[in-house]
Amino acid sequence: MSGERTATAPRQQRKTETRERLLRAATELFAAQGFEETTYDEIAQAAAVARQTVFNHFPRKEDFVLAWGALRREEITHALADRAFTEKSATARLVLIMQVLAESYERSPAAGRVYTLAWVKWGGPVLEERTLATQFAGVIEEGQRSGEIRDDVSAQTAGELIRAAYFDALWRWAAPDRPADAPSLFADLLIRLELILTGLCVLPDREGLKRSMRLAQAIEVTRRPEGPPNLPS
Repeated sequence: MSGERTATAPRQQRKTETRERLLRAATELFAAQGFEETTYDEIAQAAAVARQTVFNHFPRKEDFVLAWGALRREEITHALADRAFTEKSATARLVLIMQVLAESYERSPAAGRVYTLAWVKWGGPVLEERTLATQFAGVIEEGQRSGEIRDDVSAQTAGELIRAAYFDALWRWAAPDRPADAPSLFADLLIRLELILTGLCVLPDREGLKRSMRLAQAIEVTRRPEGPPNLPS
């Protein structure tokens, strides 16, 4: 039995590495020439594998979209688990989630736009599980327990509302006719998030919300390279 486990581990590692290589190759091709225009033969050639290998890992083109989206969710999960993140206020945590999401798309805008439009066309907004809304709702619940956010609202409903605002900003950012001088994705997310949180926060915490938003917006304008804004707790 131990010999079987020893043999299985390298096989699984190779399988994971092949899948990651295929996703990278497909992403580069999608960004360069379009989602619909890219063929499985081209992906196989770019990844230096057989065509059937691509189908084995990604039977449908939509599976590339799902895999790319899963990586975005992993980034949020890691951010939520970070101790420095959990020690911040609920509003600051929501801003940081939006920062992580925006950076995950804007670090490779061409790929982000291609995947977003493919996801919408495929029906992702309706078919996908509400994982992101649940993560937002968890932060809202913590804010309610700390007294920062009103306790007379449904945390899950608030999470759904923030999710809807996020996707609204994302779809507009991905639009082919979006002007080159339009605000960044993160800037659009901040505007929507502030409107929602102004209604969710208890009155004394709204000033703290405004300070967090102004700081985040100022850092976004300067585009400092060291990463997410160091928001007040």
